[in-house]
Amino acid sequence: MASRTLFEATFLYLSVVAVCTKEYIPPAAPVVNLAPGVDLPMVGMGTGSGQHGDVANATALWLGQTNGVLIDTAYDYEDEASIATGITLSGAPRSQIFLETKIPCSSYTTAKRNIQDNLDQLQMKAVDLTLIHFNRCMPGSSVAETWKALEEAQAAGMTRSIGVSHFLQADIEELMKTATTKPVLNQCELSVSYHDDATMEYCRAKGIVYQAFSPLCGGFNGSSCSARGGKNVLTVPEVKAIALAHNVSAAQVGLKWIVQQGYPLVTAIWNVDYMNEDLDLWSWGNLTQTEMKTLSSVYKPKF
Repeated sequence: MASRTLFEATFLYLSVVAVCTKEYIPPAAPVVNLAPGVDLPMVGMGTGSGQHGDVANATALWLGQTNGVLIDTAYDYEDEASIATGITLSGAPRSQIFLETKIPCSSYTTAKRNIQDNLDQLQMKAVDLTLIHFNRCMPGSSVAETWKALEEAQAAGMTRSIGVSHFLQADIEELMKTATTKPVLNQCELSVSYHDDATMEYCRAKGIVYQAFSPLCGGFNGSSCSARGGKNVLTVPEVKAIALAHNVSAAQVGLKWIVQQGYPLVTAIWNVDYMNEDLDLWSWGNLTQTEMKTLSSVYKPKF
């Protein structure tokens, strides 16, 4: 009996050790509502930075080995087929995936074709959110015609919601002169190192969700941030000091500054450790008001 008790005690000890040392996997990110039945995760994996050596593998890891849900891509990224492969490899059901994509500003006919091509490459009947990628249009193209195609795609069930990217207040106001549906989201560059406060406030006032890309001002998509004088967020002294105070990474502080203001984000992540780190923005509390103000003052606009 004694030996059995010793065995049981040893087994219990080892079981506790195993539980305590098991790698922490953060839960899925909170969501923000875009439209009835359309809830956007606050943190997503963006594939447009050029930092993913293997988009299919990154997609499979994000959906299959973490609680990641949101994938952000675009027609111009030309990686939809790889994402489709990654989704298959992950084994994740469609109901547990949020697909966000973008099409370029074009003519009505071209936009219709791009929407369908995008779905074909993704091997999907519908996506969750489709955006006009840029406010700039080539000759023979228009935002109004592209938006009309998106409105029709939404009505046809090809996309559950529609929005814009890189749009300023004037761009949105011009769009609304002909639109029948207001954009639910505007995806723009946003980080500690660069933020367009005027457009952010305008979108907030109009009920348009403002989503961040290049939230760490790094990679190829951080080039415009750098052009405005911004630094890679991971190297900003204020970010590093606050990270040390909270015993978290500089990336977590940079991303926390965004989501704590209520803004969702997409970021380039390619290994499981970074993926879980970027999803773990809520377990360690909030930044203080002083810390938030400190980070907000890092960027000095150039007029």
